[in-house]
Amino acid sequence: MLDLDLITESKETIQFSFDRIASELIHKYNFKVNEKLFSFTEIEFYFFLKEEHEDNSTHPHKYDKGLWRFHTKGLDITFQNSDISDGGILIRGLKTGTIYTNGPIRILETVFINLGSVLSTEKHFGIIPKLNTSLEVIKKTKRFGLSATQNNAFKESFYRYYIDIDNWNIKHVSQSEKEKIKANSQNI
Repeated sequence: MLDLDLITESKETIQFSFDRIASELIHKYNFKVNEKLFSFTEIEFYFFLKEEHEDNSTHPHKYDKGLWRFHTKGLDITFQNSDISDGGILIRGLKTGTIYTNGPIRILETVFINLGSVLSTEKHFGIIPKLNTSLEVIKKTKRFGLSATQNNAFKESFYRYYIDIDNWNIKHVSQSEKEKIKANSQNI
C-alpha cells in the first residue's frame, strides 16, 4: 500500500518524505481508469504545516489522507488534513503505451474520457501496484506556475518530480521548456 505518511520534523525531512513517496508512486504504481493503465510521469507536491512548512501555494482542504481531490487546478492525492496541516500530490503527467499526457487539466480530461459512458455505473478508478516495478531515474525540479504573491520560501523548492521528459508530448511541453526543466533538475 502506498505510504503517504510524512516526516514533518523539518523542511529537510519533509523533502525526504516527498522523495520517498515520489519514488514509490512512480516506480511501483499505475493509475487505472477502467481498463486503461497509466504510468505516472510527473507529479508535484504541496504541503502546509503551521510554523514548520508554511507553503501558501497549498490549497486548503478537509480531506483524509489518500483520497482523490478534484479542484480548479487539477487532480490531487491528498495528505492528511488537520487543524494545522494539509496538502497533496498534484498529478501533472501520465503515460499509456507511447502516449504521454502533460498538464493537470489535460490529466482531468484524460481521466474523464477513459471513464466512459455516463450510462454505465461500473467504473474502476485508482492506483494499483505495477506487475513489474520500474527503475527510471527520477528527477526533481522547482514547481511550475506559482504566482509571485505566493510564499517565496517554497517557490525554489524542488517539489516537482518527473521521468522520461524527452518523450513527453511536444504539443503539451515545448522543447525549450523541456530544456529549461532539465537544466534546473537533480536526481533524487
